[in-house]
Amino acid sequence: MSYARVGVVGCGHLGKIHARLLAGRDDCTLVGVVDPISDVASAVAEIHNCESYSEPEDLVGRVDAAVVAAPTGLHAKVAIPLLEAGIDLLIEKPIAASVEDARAIVVTARRYGRVVAVGHVERFNPAWALACQQPGKPLFIESARLAPFTYRSLDVGVVFDLMIHDIDLVLSLQPGRLENIESDGIVATGGHEDVVKARLTFGSGLVADLMASRINPVLSRQLSMWTTETMVSVDFNAKTVGVVAASEEVATGRFVADSVPLGERVVAKDSFFQDVLPHQTLPVPDSNAIVSEHDDFLRARADGVEPRVSASAGSAALEVATRVLDVLKCTKLGAPPAIMGIRKSA
Repeated sequence: MSYARVGVVGCGHLGKIHARLLAGRDDCTLVGVVDPISDVASAVAEIHNCESYSEPEDLVGRVDAAVVAAPTGLHAKVAIPLLEAGIDLLIEKPIAASVEDARAIVVTARRYGRVVAVGHVERFNPAWALACQQPGKPLFIESARLAPFTYRSLDVGVVFDLMIHDIDLVLSLQPGRLENIESDGIVATGGHEDVVKARLTFGSGLVADLMASRINPVLSRQLSMWTTETMVSVDFNAKTVGVVAASEEVATGRFVADSVPLGERVVAKDSFFQDVLPHQTLPVPDSNAIVSEHDDFLRARADGVEPRVSASAGSAALEVATRVLDVLKCTKLGAPPAIMGIRKSA
C-alpha cells in the first residue's frame, strides 16, 4: 500500500476523531487540519504535530487525500475543488445536503478519476458484517437508532443525521427498486424533525421499518432482520449478534405446535429456543469501525478500486433520505390539538 499525505477538513467532534486516528497510522501522515476558527484548528494541529489551515484549498499541493468532516451544507463546496485538484476524499455522511450536490460530487469524482468514500461507518461495524454473513433472503427489517440530544448536527434533522445510517444498511442488501415510502415525525427542538418512523417497501418484497430519534434519554442502536432462514438481531453499540434459526423439524414442516401434548408444553416452552428455533449469540471480533473505514479508503485509493461505500452509494442513501422527508408528516411535540399541523422538515 502506498504512503499517503492526508488532511482533515473540519475540526468538530468527528473531525477530531479522524485526525487522532489518522495521526496514529503508519501508512500515512497527517499533514494538516482545516477549520475556519483558527484557535480550534491550531489546538488540534498542536496535539498531532501538524499544520493548521483556515481554508480547504490550503491543502492543495500538500496532501494526496483528505477527510471532509465539515458541516453537511458545505460538503459540495469543499469537496468539488479538492477533487478537481486531484485529491481523493473520504466525505462524512451524508455525502451532501441535497441530491443535486451529491450528484455533482459523483460526476466530479468520475471526471477527474478520484476516489470518494462516504462515511457510513456502520458498514464497518463488525456486528453488521457478521449479520450479513447469515443465510437467507431478507424479508423484513426493523431498526431503532435512538440518541440523546447533543446540540451537534443542527443543520440537519434526524433523518440525515441518524436514520440515513440504516437507510444505507438496507440499500447495501440490494433490495431492488424502492416502491413506497411512509413517514411520520415529531418536531421538538426547532426547525428540523427530531423523531421519525419510516416504512420503506422494495420491489424484492423487503419491508424496512426504521425508527430514529435524537431526543431519546438513552442511547440505543439496534436492528432486527428476518430472512427466509433466520432472524438476526444486531446491537451496534454492544457489537453483538443474535441468530434464531429453524430446526430441521421446522424447516421440513414436521413441527406443528398444536401437536405437542398439553402436559408437555410447559417443559417444551422452556426449551423452545434450543430445540425448535435454536438461538445463539455469535462472537463478534473487536475492531474500531472508523479505523476500518480508513483502512478501506486508503486501500481503495492505493489500488485504484471502489471503496466499500462509494460516492454513488452515498448519493443513493441521500436520495432515499430525501424521499423520506418529501412525504414526512410532522407533529409539534406538546402543541395544543388545534394547532397540531402537518409540516415537513425545514
